[in-house]
Amino acid sequence: MSTRAIIATQTYDRGILATYLHFDGYPEHVLPILVDGYLDPDEAIELIEGGELRSLQPRPAEPEYFATSRQTEVLKDESELDRLARYLNAEHIYFYDDMWRHRKV
Repeated sequence: MSTRAIIATQTYDRGILATYLHFDGYPEHVLPILVDGYLDPDEAIELIEGGELRSLQPRPAEPEYFATSRQTEVLKDESELDRLARYLNAEHIYFYDDMWRHRKV
């Protein structure tokens, strides 16, 4: 069974970029990887723009993306993250705006 999650960040134009993480989306695994490995907005954007994630491992390991995936979601604001999480059956949301935050869906 997988623990699904959404990883998102606020862009420089105040929009939201979001992608899906399929495996090991629980906070004890994902949050340390994001906090230690994706420290600034450009790194967060690069991670998310890569597409849907199969898994995420600590750096220097590369994220594992699905070979074919949905495009990165572009949302109007943070409030749309819950809708996306419900649609993708995700249990957790990780959001970057100056620091990584987690919330359970």
